[in-house]
Amino acid sequence: MPIELPVLTPQSLQVLKVPPAPADPPVSRDIAKACLLFQDASNRATHHHDGVLISDDDICNAATYATQLLATRVGQRDLQADIVAAIENAMPAMLQPIQDSLALLEANSQQTQGDIQRIKADLTAVKRDIRHNRRISALTWNNNARPTNTASFEIVPFANLDDPTAAPHNLPPLQSPAHIRELRRHLLRAYVRGYHPGLEAPHSDEECIRLVFRGIGAYSHVRE
Repeated sequence: MPIELPVLTPQSLQVLKVPPAPADPPVSRDIAKACLLFQDASNRATHHHDGVLISDDDICNAATYATQLLATRVGQRDLQADIVAAIENAMPAMLQPIQDSLALLEANSQQTQGDIQRIKADLTAVKRDIRHNRRISALTWNNNARPTNTASFEIVPFANLDDPTAAPHNLPPLQSPAHIRELRRHLLRAYVRGYHPGLEAPHSDEECIRLVFRGIGAYSHVRE
């Protein structure tokens, strides 16, 4: 199904250059224009943070549109890795205008606390959307991995969207079936808790291994 262009307010349409509808599936040029639209909306919000031209909904809709296009680019490992790297590298620049706008609001004693909290919530929502799309992308890749012991896996964020290889978890990356089967018992159970919150880790290491395979979407590697 084609991805629809973001819905923007009439005031924003007067100052933002909305690209034409993307191809199905989107090509690199479509994704680049979507990212530029989000960046343009964020930059203008920095200079018009009182909401005269760019609203919070406009920024969120532009960001969601860009992440939807990015999420469609899954299927080739090199391409997926480039997209994930591009998202992570672009996040600081893309989010900087919103962070600058937040700093201006906090410095201005005439702004209400409610305005500040709303922008913080928008910033958190954008970051969560990007992490959610990264999780979907990695699950899709792992689900399509060949059922061999040398299959190459992508790192799948936990159910709460935390990166298992980053603080506070700092777990070893699961890049192949061998990495999972060679995990020490306490690390294996840490992964089970992350991918299956609320489920008590079984005593059997083999059952824990099966749960981790399911948690990263590698269902073809689960031994029945």
